[in-house]
Amino acid sequence: MTNKAPLDFSKVESLRKHMMLTITDLSSVLGVSRMTYHSWRKGQPMRKENDKKMRTTLRKLLAVMQDKEWPSPDIIVMEPADRKKRLLEYLEEYH
Repeated sequence: MTNKAPLDFSKVESLRKHMMLTITDLSSVLGVSRMTYHSWRKGQPMRKENDKKMRTTLRKLLAVMQDKEWPSPDIIVMEPADRKKRLLEYLEEYH
């Protein structure tokens, strides 16, 4: 756990829904299991490494929203698997 305030998962969930991601897809993007993501949503503490990785990924997701205007109309009409693939491509640009 870190000294930072815990993440507000209501905001994380709003971001997930706005980006049109399933919990499975967001968990995959974060590199954790669905069960781990659900436990965090319920208030379980994160390890320091996971907290750092989560915050970094959330910043990248917000950058994609702003820089790529996610979800643009062409993203909205995609199948979920294609949408996730495009998102991963965009996230690679933020390394």
